[in-house]
Amino acid sequence: MRTRRSLDTMCVSIMIEGYDYRITWTAPEYEHTEHGADWFWALGIISVSLAVAFVIVGNALLSVVLLLGVGSLLFYAKHPPKIIECELSKRGVRSNETVYPWDSLDSFWILDGHEDHKETLSPKILLISKKPLMPHIVVPLDEEHFEEVQQALAHMLPEEYQVEPLPNRLMRKIGF
Repeated sequence: MRTRRSLDTMCVSIMIEGYDYRITWTAPEYEHTEHGADWFWALGIISVSLAVAFVIVGNALLSVVLLLGVGSLLFYAKHPPKIIECELSKRGVRSNETVYPWDSLDSFWILDGHEDHKETLSPKILLISKKPLMPHIVVPLDEEHFEEVQQALAHMLPEEYQVEPLPNRLMRKIGF
């Protein structure tokens, strides 16, 4: 069975034949937040103040690293997210060009986008990896078809409650 549905920025095609399946969708790489001039000024003032404080206490290298990091983040915040293609298949989970094979994954959880009551978030697949250097994987998900994705994932991995990783939540709180 093959169906094709398209949304403004997301498209899903599903092909399920017995145990062989392929679910593909496109989604923004991350949730983009528009920033006003005040946000850029505040972040600039805070980072320059911290850099000056680090120079005063004798840690000039840390101030340079801080300014380079904040400059990179500011540059990154100006650009809209790329649209990436994601896929679930018998090989594993693919996010753009990166494939996570099923045998390298431990469990999954799907955030439906309504779990944070302060703001509406887009749905995400949270995967726990068996690899120690990359334990949490977050894959953006199409809002319309997360039930099909959940059913397909349930055939391959155990479903365990997870929360979004702390770095992702912190970056969203400060506007990235």
